Amino acid sequence: MLTKYIFTLLTVFSFSFLVYSNAAADENAPVCTRLEKKESGDMLKYSLDAVVNNPVFFDDIGCGVSYREELCAMEMVSFDISATVYDYYTSEKIEIGKAHFWLDEINKDAPILAFSSKESAEKYGAEQEGGVILDYPGLTDRLLK
Repeated sequence: MLTKYIFTLLTVFSFSFLVYSNAAADENAPVCTRLEKKESGDMLKYSLDAVVNNPVFFDDIGCGVSYREELCAMEMVSFDISATVYDYYTSEKIEIGKAHFWLDEINKDAPILAFSSKESAEKYGAEQEGGVILDYPGLTDRLLK
């Protein structure tokens, strides 16, 4: 009986520690902002919009891609079909699957930038240091490691 009691206490203690450490880790994570409406003006070029049951809007591409991972399979398909990002130079609307992304590997807090063509992304990348150019599958793989 004493063994069962000790085992139960250790289990509860271990679970409490796990919950506490996960909460502490979440405090250091960047804040992901889901917007009430579509971004506008100069901030549009950093944003992502999609329709998953209802329209969803994010102020950051990385935030939107992270949100995608919380969805069920059918909602992920809706996200992938409907998600749009905006060209960094022109703010032109781009289907997420057709965009090319520049990700800063030195400054992890830097925004992910979208471009309508690989050439445009490469042009931007040539002017910067420490970045990588990715397509949408490459971006999701990189962000979700």
